Amino acid sequence: MRGPLVVENVLPEQLRDDLLSYFRSTESLPRSYQGVVDQSQRNCAFVEVPAELADVVLKLVADRVDEYFGIESAPIDGQPQLIYRYGIGVGFVTHHDEVTEVELERAESNGQPVIGGDLTTLLFLNGPDAYEGGALYFEQPPLELRPPQGTLVAFPATRDFMHGVKQIDRGERFSLLARRSVVRVVAPLQTVRG
Repeated sequence: MRGPLVVENVLPEQLRDDLLSYFRSTESLPRSYQGVVDQSQRNCAFVEVPAELADVVLKLVADRVDEYFGIESAPIDGQPQLIYRYGIGVGFVTHHDEVTEVELERAESNGQPVIGGDLTTLLFLNGPDAYEGGALYFEQPPLELRPPQGTLVAFPATRDFMHGVKQIDRGERFSLLARRSVVRVVAPLQTVRG
């Protein structure tokens, strides 16, 4: 596999507005890191995306992800898509997206959703004009992204793609997270590394 995939203008403006409106009208919860809510590690709130909006998002993402990575992928049954709001503060420390045993154990008692899968997809619901800082960064290959609203970023949810969110200095950064599983490899590719 290779990554990350970056494609601008994936989400239509009306869908972005609907997702942001849904977030603002729904009670959000603090998001954990490894099953613990700790704002020194992650300053983030989330809501689950309702099924009618999630289905539309899935259709916009699937073909782009599959073609780029040379795979056939599928959403993960029973796993929600999440809208994240990063406010002023730390952002999210460097991490990988593999699910850990400690995260699974803590989820049994803390009510946090465990989001696993082979690929991470992020859709940026607002652009860099709405916040300062907040870049999505990758360690290898070294890369920082502050893409326009509506942009899709996708990458393997493995330890090869250590990443995080830089500190937010002003405003709020909204994104939608969904994971996909690889059903089969169509065209084997090697991981592109720096």
